[in-house]
Amino acid sequence: MHVDSAATIGENVEIGFGTIIYGNVEIGANTVIGPYSIIGERVAEAYSNKEYISKKTFIGKNSIIRSHSIIYEDVVIGENFQSGHRITIREKTIIGKNCSVGTLCDLQGDLQIGDFVRLHSNVHIGQKSRIEDFVWIYPYVVLTNDPYPPMGELKGVTIKQYAQVATASVILPGITIGENSLIGAYSLVRKNVLPERVIVGVPGKDLCSVRDILNDKKERVYPWKEYLKDFRGYPWQINKDFKNE
Repeated sequence: MHVDSAATIGENVEIGFGTIIYGNVEIGANTVIGPYSIIGERVAEAYSNKEYISKKTFIGKNSIIRSHSIIYEDVVIGENFQSGHRITIREKTIIGKNCSVGTLCDLQGDLQIGDFVRLHSNVHIGQKSRIEDFVWIYPYVVLTNDPYPPMGELKGVTIKQYAQVATASVILPGITIGENSLIGAYSLVRKNVLPERVIVGVPGKDLCSVRDILNDKKERVYPWKEYLKDFRGYPWQINKDFKNE
């Protein structure tokens, strides 16, 4: 384990064997950093420019970062964050409170992620993506960003609050996924999605409203916020007057 003397480490922080904490890092209280992780990793310029000054990385309190994770410089992560193993979070990423990032996720940087966002394992988030609060993204989803590769004229994906993107879907550059929408598994989304719509297939087609989906008991289950009453401590379960405008 190596913790740079310039790093700011809060109370009751646990740092695992073999982990490196650079001097540009601040870690909030009661956080656990698993073994063989790197926090505050330098960008490429830092290796070629001896005068380069690394930007700050901040990890909020009460977070859990599991083993072999790499979080670069110039990253801000809110409190109550939790990761799986072997995640990568690149520079210029802002993540809100109460988020989780699953094992082997690859966040490519220049990202904005809201509060209570859930990324399952093996999710790839391309640069310039914007993900609002309470979004769920399931395993093997890819958010792309280059309309004419390898030109590098990047256009990130925007996912509005409460939307869900199911397993192994691919979202093409510049697409906006509307609030409360549902992208079915293995879908290819190449057009903007309106709020509360269900998109399925390759290419993705608008199937119906999320309000048309019923469970095995013939009960309506979407928009999910209206029916998920006791799960993961969402703010509307704690504060009945909660409103997310």
